[in-house]
Amino acid sequence: MMAAWAFAMAALITLIPANMNPILIFSVAGNYQENLIVTGVEGLWMQGFQPLGALVFFSAILAPVLYLLSVSYVCACWTLQQRPPLLGAAFRLAEALEPWNLLPVFAIACMVSVVKLRTLGTVNWESGSLWVLATAVLTMIAVQCFDRQCAELYVEGSK
Repeated sequence: MMAAWAFAMAALITLIPANMNPILIFSVAGNYQENLIVTGVEGLWMQGFQPLGALVFFSAILAPVLYLLSVSYVCACWTLQQRPPLLGAAFRLAEALEPWNLLPVFAIACMVSVVKLRTLGTVNWESGSLWVLATAVLTMIAVQCFDRQCAELYVEGSK
């Protein structure tokens, strides 16, 4: 559980620059556009795809943050042998959000989209892409290290 806590905290830390730095710069005929995760959401929203924009926001930004926070909280409580009142809620939140934590899928989708974008213009990877990749890898490792059965037993014992 300490490993899951460490990887979840590291993923939370890398989420900050992943959301603040451009992922790529797309250039066509001298016009260029920097793209962040949130600008993709904003673009979908402005083009009339509000449900899709909301889904991308939830699965690429909100769900990963809430999932990693709840896993960190449960793992910290288990490691420090604390039993605060919201422990069960945090565990249930982590369980509910795990399938919606699609940041690793977002990272792969970015790589695939570049193949198509290169036929239209120039694409340059930026530092945000490395942060997204680091966050995706750390999140996947945290998911694998998070012992659900152990956490569930610990949560049940706190009631």
